[in-house]
Formats: sequence, C-alpha cells, structure tokens
Amino acid sequence: MTTASTTRDSSTGNRLFRLAGRLVRWPLTVLVRPYPRLNGLLWDLEYALGVWRYLDRSPGRTAVALIDKYAEQPRILDLGCGTSANLPLVAGRYRHYHGVDISRAAIRTARRLRRPDATYEVADILSYQPTGRWEVILLREVVYYFPLPEVAPLLRRLAEALTPNGTIIVSLYDTSDDVGRAALQCLRECGLTVREELAEPTPGQPAAVTIVLGAPSPGPAVPSAGRAEPSRGPDAGPH
Repeated sequence: MTTASTTRDSSTGNRLFRLAGRLVRWPLTVLVRPYPRLNGLLWDLEYALGVWRYLDRSPGRTAVALIDKYAEQPRILDLGCGTSANLPLVAGRYRHYHGVDISRAAIRTARRLRRPDATYEVADILSYQPTGRWEVILLREVVYYFPLPEVAPLLRRLAEALTPNGTIIVSLYDTSDDVGRAALQCLRECGLTVREELAEPTPGQPAAVTIVLGAPSPGPAVPSAGRAEPSRGPDAGPH
C-alpha cells in the first residue's frame, strides 16, 4: 500500500471515529455530565473499547509550538489530557507537567508512558480546583463535552490559576457545525484576552481552530485572527 493510500485510509478512519464522538456528545453533555462518577465510567468504557486510540497517533504539534512560543520552562496543566500520548513535549523544555482526566483508564495509560517531570490526577474538570500557579493551561478538544453556559465561568476560574503572563490554550477540532461554532464564539466572548487565534485549514478535514487566552481584559475581548501551518491531526482527546 502506498503512503498516500495509507494516509487516506487513516484520515477516513479518523473521520469515522469523530462521527462516533459526535453521536455520543449529546448524551454525554445532557444526560451523563451531571453525574461525574457515571461520566467517568462511560469514558473508561470508551477507552477500553479503543474508541479514542487513534488520537494517540495524532501528535499535537500546534499545542507544543504555542507552549514554546508563550512560555519558557513552563509548568503545564493539561485538563482532559486523555492518555497524553499525543502531546509530544520534549524533556528539559518544561518544568513540570500535570495531566488531569475524568477517566481512570486514560490516566493509567498516561502513567505508563513515564513522561519525565510529570504527575497525573483523576478529576472532573468542571469542579477541579487547580493548586499553585501555571504558565500554561491546556484544554485540548474538551469544551464540546461541557454545557456551553458553563464554559466561560470555567475559563475565568482557571485564569485565576495562571501566572501573570500565563496562557490558556484551547483547541477545537471542528468549528464547521453549530456546536463547534457556538463553542468558538463562547471562547471569544468569555471575558479573557484573546492573545492569538489560529485557523488550521487542512484539505478534507474539519475546520480546526486553536485559541490562546490570557488574563481578563479591561473591556470586551477582541479576537485576533491568524493562520497556522496545516496540522497533521487534532491536538487532543475529548473529556
């Protein structure tokens, strides 16, 4: 099989898994989300079935590039980290990494990676209270799974855990449907400063966007538009 054919097959497989993700998004958000224990068990089942395994082969280079751009030797808080295998951090270029996910199965896999200077924790992001100060907080492919009215308050609360020049990096794999567009608008209007907005056009792929947020602005946040190099895959798994 040729490389081009392999790439097409992989892309088709990823789209099928993304479709499955969209199908489970409604029950997760509406029916299961109010019950964190049940929510965690459902994510454990999906990880056991390998639903999100393809994400581990999709390195989140956009997130890593933005971390390098905005922070030197940062402490990184990765909320909804999944197995964290798709965040190719380079040892020695960060001070500490802490991954948080509601799925115990995902965290078990993450710990087996033996990432240097890393710790992990099982917790529900919506009620999670960060300790200490962080130069970077990541929400990669996560906010779809929260009730939209709770996203802005969550972001403002997380901003309180940032260092003075810290950033929150939020990635959305698909902003082409109503849910994605609503999530993107919510990020732009959450009350934090939009430091950068990167559209990542990739032929045949959904419209991915990554937003870098900073401390709350004194007035309405005005988004800045930009364009990144096409990425090879989504930045992170959902939680």
